[in-house]
Amino acid sequence: MQQDQTRIATHLAKSFLRPLRPYELVGTPRVRLGRNFDGGYIMLDRFDGVQAAYSLGINDDVSWDYDIAVRGIDIFQYDHTIEQLPFEHPRFHWKKLGISNDLVPGMATIESLIVENGHQDADNMILKCDIEGAEWLALCFTPNNVLAKFSQIVLEVHNLQLLRDQQFAHTARQVALNLTASHHVVNVHGNNFSQFEAVGGIPLPQSLELTLARKNLGEFIPSTRIFPADDDMPCNPRIAEMHLGPFVY
Repeated sequence: MQQDQTRIATHLAKSFLRPLRPYELVGTPRVRLGRNFDGGYIMLDRFDGVQAAYSLGINDDVSWDYDIAVRGIDIFQYDHTIEQLPFEHPRFHWKKLGISNDLVPGMATIESLIVENGHQDADNMILKCDIEGAEWLALCFTPNNVLAKFSQIVLEVHNLQLLRDQQFAHTARQVALNLTASHHVVNVHGNNFSQFEAVGGIPLPQSLELTLARKNLGEFIPSTRIFPADDDMPCNPRIAEMHLGPFVY
């Protein structure tokens, strides 16, 4: 019985992880945006012509938002858990609003925000999403043609220890497939404020940071990096990084 449960959990975890195989965009350097440690993210250094950025989830940090704004990009920010931004910038546009799907009262969808801001015809935007678990419903129900409007997506996914649960794993797999229909993963990083948890014998961080780039940006090849990459930083500098290896399942 225990072996059967482990085998099922392994299958469920890998069904989510396999679409997230990392790639490299040939000839494109990487850059870290945001503050050191927690709040900073590795991205591709491809910001020319970006029409707007969306930042879902703020808490007490807008360092990534600032690095986007100083590149001349207006950034539309949403967080229903705060009363004001940590600081202001002329290119910041914040609204006290939460993000989920259209079945959750009082919450907005990614698609509705794009329409509200007049970006429905934009095709070169950036998305950052760190909304403490609400990302699963938000991204599962966002049409891929909406996600494809973003040339890069920075995302933190939470509660990966629940991948042993079939319903959660099904939602997580749908999110992974939705994202990778139009994008390749280009960076993975474990948030070491969370714990490692074995799911079907696979050690996974409970929270994982992903950077994705749209497939039509150029030539992609499978990555040979070992993660965390040398250009990344631990979220918590007081403890060791989470070793993820090549992240190929």
